[in-house]
Amino acid sequence: MHAAPGDAVAAMVDKDASQETTLGSAYSPVDYMSITSFPRLPEDDVLSGENALKSRKDDDHFLSEQDADPDLFLKSARLQRFPSSASDLASQDISPLRETRRDPLADSCSCRQDGLTVIITACLTFATGVTIALIMHIYFGDPQIFHQGAVVTDVAHCTSLGFEVLGKQGSSVDAAIVAAVCLGIIHPHTSGIGGGGVMLVHNIRKNESRVIDFRETAPSGLKEAMLQLNLEKKPGLLVGVPGMLNGMHEAHKLYGRIPWKDLITMAADVARNGFNVTHEYAEALNKVKDQNISENFRALFLPDGQTPLSGLFMRRLDLASILDRIAADGISAFYSGNLTHEMAAEVQVNGGVLNVEDFSNYSTVLQQPVEIKYQGHHVIAAPAPHAGAALLAALNILEGFNISRQTARNRTYHWMAEALKIALSLASGLGDSTFDPSVSENVDQMLSKTQAHLFRQMINDSQASSPGQYLPAYAFEEGEVTSQVMVMGPDDFIVSVMSSLNQPFGSRIVTASGILLNSQILDFSWPNRSQTSAPPNPHNSVQPGKRPLSFLMPTAVRPSEGLCGTYVALGSSSGDRALSGITQVLLNVLSFHKNLSDSLTYGRLHPLVLPNTILVDSEFLQEDIEMLRLKGHKVNRVDILSLVEGTRRTNDLIIGVKDPRSTDASALTMSTFMP
Repeated sequence: MHAAPGDAVAAMVDKDASQETTLGSAYSPVDYMSITSFPRLPEDDVLSGENALKSRKDDDHFLSEQDADPDLFLKSARLQRFPSSASDLASQDISPLRETRRDPLADSCSCRQDGLTVIITACLTFATGVTIALIMHIYFGDPQIFHQGAVVTDVAHCTSLGFEVLGKQGSSVDAAIVAAVCLGIIHPHTSGIGGGGVMLVHNIRKNESRVIDFRETAPSGLKEAMLQLNLEKKPGLLVGVPGMLNGMHEAHKLYGRIPWKDLITMAADVARNGFNVTHEYAEALNKVKDQNISENFRALFLPDGQTPLSGLFMRRLDLASILDRIAADGISAFYSGNLTHEMAAEVQVNGGVLNVEDFSNYSTVLQQPVEIKYQGHHVIAAPAPHAGAALLAALNILEGFNISRQTARNRTYHWMAEALKIALSLASGLGDSTFDPSVSENVDQMLSKTQAHLFRQMINDSQASSPGQYLPAYAFEEGEVTSQVMVMGPDDFIVSVMSSLNQPFGSRIVTASGILLNSQILDFSWPNRSQTSAPPNPHNSVQPGKRPLSFLMPTAVRPSEGLCGTYVALGSSSGDRALSGITQVLLNVLSFHKNLSDSLTYGRLHPLVLPNTILVDSEFLQEDIEMLRLKGHKVNRVDILSLVEGTRRTNDLIIGVKDPRSTDASALTMSTFMP
């Protein structure tokens, strides 16, 4: 049985008192020296109000001329001693080393050419040479500081847990696994073991990438005609075969260092030892509390019929017990044990057709990512049925406009809006290529520079397009929410994980043990599925074992040549709006050459294909809205469009950055001194 309400909610605590420290217990800082002319660390910036706006208007390049020109670098570089402990932060003394221009042997004095003078001169010459050599080594030799790890997630507790794994010499994938499972505990409205997702992994040393697809699949007994019934009375029909644990286990077999049992136990301890209710979780519960939800759901998530307040301390002893079982017995406990029978039975009681065989037949899919070259960088994304190819199509179209740091930002918004309309229309026609080979042909067209040129010629520089001007758009599900994890570790791996239950809290079906099940079947297309006039996507029809269209979009950037240069990992938790959010952040970083912090701060837009409207967020400047309207766009402002988080590595400098729009997300960076 699931935990009683008394187990779920223990006591009210001070939220600030429970927050994690910057580095947690995973790492203790040590003395190190750093060349501080590197770009500032965005996570140290707390930009607000007018300061944030001012910063966004500054041309703050993370790939500036200084980075590319060694002479400029030497002129501006200075050395700084960092504090050896947290207590030093308030009293640290920064003393730059200044260049010595006076020659110690050039003073006007009458040096006698005796033996002592020769010895002194030789010693001074030797000392000067050694000093110059040391300075040259600091400037040009092996870096003295390695920011050797970064973790970014939607919740500070999960970020710290992933960070702890890196501190225990775990792999980047180990850290991502623990953080992703942790998010399913603290943010059950976005993800969990009853859902699925996708992971993008890039090995920097080998220059190899892989996509691990653990998206849910349609049950073997599901038929399209069933979905045209009243789904509110049969929510079990919305449940796909969960892939979360299968995917995490597959990733661990490929890239794990720490034993599987230990990783899952770390996640179980989060549920057992407790955590604080986040603002986002409390808000999500408040939105569904008056909807048609089961008694099991109410007993577990709404004790006493009340939404838990943000900051409230709670435990999930039911999930801790499940994860302990999976840690001890492996994923077979989930896919071919008592839990399996329990989940299948609960779905069937709620009108669904999921059965035990569907669980035993489930398998994770290993794929190669799709990628393009954009302005000297390779951009990598998840292949169909995920919408990564559509994101790359948008970049292909925009590349031809030659956007650079000299281009006025407001001049590009019209191009962005039109390119994103095309990309979203393309995405609406994607599906599972295993079941429909024509999807692969469509993806090839999306990646084509020639096709991008044709689309670009269709864009009118002075006038907004009319609906259907570029190509027809199919109906697709909106409102999906997602958990995101980004990790760059000292093992030179880049990991981006997106996981989801689809709609907030998925199907709202909860098993007796406490497993919340997904509603991913809603991502398929069928006649009369949508209230809009858009037709259903024929490539995304329901078939047993098929994966539906997905806007889970883990994205990475690597240098186009060699291993040295800039790497970026991005993700977004905002359904179809992830496509527009990630595209705009990539433009800020790769085209406008902004640092990652400012790139995530800028206002964003998102076009709605039907109706033909552009949404902009609260950070979008009013003057830019007026420019869009002058070109015929209908523009509506909303508070938040998308949440995008990321990590960036430039040579040996690694940082993680959260979206400033998020109240709960967190980024941590590990730094160590290397002699």
